[in-house]
Amino acid sequence: MIAMKRKNWLLAIGIVVLFISCEKEYSTENGTADSDLIVGLDCRISKVVYTDTATNKGLGSIAAAINSIDVVTMITRFDSLANTIEFIVSPTYTNDSIYINPDEYFVVDVNKRITKLHGLQDPTDPFSLQFDQVYIYNASGNLITKNYYLSTFPTIPVYRVDYIYSGGNLIRMTRTNLATGDFESDADLVYYNNIVPKRYLYIFPDENGYAPFTQFFNFGARNYNAIKKMTVRNYDPGNVVRDSAVSTFSNYIMSRDTYVLNVQMGGDAQQSIPALAGKLSFSYRCR
Repeated sequence: MIAMKRKNWLLAIGIVVLFISCEKEYSTENGTADSDLIVGLDCRISKVVYTDTATNKGLGSIAAAINSIDVVTMITRFDSLANTIEFIVSPTYTNDSIYINPDEYFVVDVNKRITKLHGLQDPTDPFSLQFDQVYIYNASGNLITKNYYLSTFPTIPVYRVDYIYSGGNLIRMTRTNLATGDFESDADLVYYNNIVPKRYLYIFPDENGYAPFTQFFNFGARNYNAIKKMTVRNYDPGNVVRDSAVSTFSNYIMSRDTYVLNVQMGGDAQQSIPALAGKLSFSYRCR
């Protein structure tokens, strides 16, 4: 069964690569352009293919199979360099829960928006310490806070992530250790004022372990403008910067109906974006 799935996904990726190679593009000095392509009404990202810009070789892809009622039935990540499928997850749906596996699941509200994640600190160990991450949204539908609880202290949050927005865009993130008051990480984000894409990437700079699921489930309102630069810093105790990752986004190619077809991601890869730095190309599933 796995071999058959692998064969099917290899074929699908070949089709995507062929589509991208035939796609008509235009270059402009400000880095934005329109394609003749019309994506459609009520569409969302179903696949991201990432390509090395120097060699034009495919690096990999992440894709979701989405059925006719807009339910994600499978998520697959493919490593083009190793020619292997890194993982396949087939979510199962029970009442208000989306199960990744028997031990890890998301909880949704009546609008199918994620309100909680139940996970394992070490997803490879089913006996690992469990945690709950609770999501809080503002009146505009923006995710503004995540509270992280360990199963050993289910009523006292250990970490808190805060998101600050301006003009409908996430501009600042902080992840705080509530026991010490120190930052675990923080981020600053900058956007293009003149690019307003439809249903573009969710960007939550703190996300790492569950980033492959972020783009395919509902985490509230998306950023109004297209991301231009993201700087993420990780800290040692005492708010001492341990390392940082800086990514830039340029050369946006848009469809006529303002969906992003591809973008150049330069600099560092980001754990919160399930793609390597390079040219990111997007496919969509429309209702």
